[in-house]
Amino acid sequence: MNLAPKKLTGWDVARRARERTADIPIIYMSGASGHEWTSHGVPNSVLIAKPFAIGQIVTAVSQLLNAGGPAVGG
Repeated sequence: MNLAPKKLTGWDVARRARERTADIPIIYMSGASGHEWTSHGVPNSVLIAKPFAIGQIVTAVSQLLNAGGPAVGG
């Protein structure tokens, strides 16, 4: 019997956050698993691929907070 807790991924954390607060902005940052965003990411989220510029984060936060619009890729 394995009593160790399941290791959560960023995908899991985002999903659980959205279950608790439906309109919480979600920004993913990935260098290796960005290709999984369309299948694992939550709707109306943003993916920023590593390496990234600080301006990309500012743009992503602005989009999610102000527009609440459709998902965009990074």
